[in-house]
Amino acid sequence: MEAGLAGIIRNTPVVTRLWIFLVIGTTTLTKLGFIDHLDLYFNYGLIFQRYQFWRLITCFLYIAPFGVNFLFQVILLYMTCRRLEEGSYPGRSGDFMFVIIIAGILNLALAPFFKVFFLGIPLSFTLGYLWARRFPMVHMSIYGVLRFRAKYLPWVRVALSFLMGFSAYPDFMGIVSGHILFFFLDCLPELVGKNILKTPNFFRRIFGQLPDNQGFDPIFQEIIQNNEQENQIENENENENENQFENENNNENEDEEEEIVL
Repeated sequence: MEAGLAGIIRNTPVVTRLWIFLVIGTTTLTKLGFIDHLDLYFNYGLIFQRYQFWRLITCFLYIAPFGVNFLFQVILLYMTCRRLEEGSYPGRSGDFMFVIIIAGILNLALAPFFKVFFLGIPLSFTLGYLWARRFPMVHMSIYGVLRFRAKYLPWVRVALSFLMGFSAYPDFMGIVSGHILFFFLDCLPELVGKNILKTPNFFRRIFGQLPDNQGFDPIFQEIIQNNEQENQIENENENENENQFENENNNENEDEEEEIVL
């Protein structure tokens, strides 16, 4: 068991591992009484009038008290963050961390409008939305019962929140911020030929990533490649009839399939 857990931790990408560790650690400290969760939530007045600037970070680290909701959200956070880091940013921790920071800023800007003050769930949802838009044709399933394409993942998560009795406001907020992030990272570069959210070289160096000294933007190149692959897959599927679509889960070599364990 220890070897298995150690293997999972060791194989988890660095940014995902760090985020999960901070979330679990923060919740543990609140459970033990070392930290009051009321000192963590996002509040403009407390931040800029009483100079409690730590709230700009801690509001992303406290998701929920220990319980079913906490377990549910941590599993989704782990899976979402790991899939995106491994799928879009392998070996590029600096780029991925920069994307998380931009996503966090978007959520901070939207929080007063949605009246959401703990922003860990919206941030997780933002990254999940970005992954779903980049890999829309991936097959997914929940316990092998509900099967769907990755492009429907955000709405499946909203439905799960409703069914489990949780508020859907953080989910909808994550969809809005995720759509804005997707536009600036993936759509706008295609329109203007330049990625305006390019990771600064000094930030890449912090995470041991080679700087971009030759003007080559790996994120922009990856966007083009992903879109080309997506268009190719969609074109190949245009001539398939709907019965084949339902049965293609039996074809292991055609499309990638992932199992969501909740």
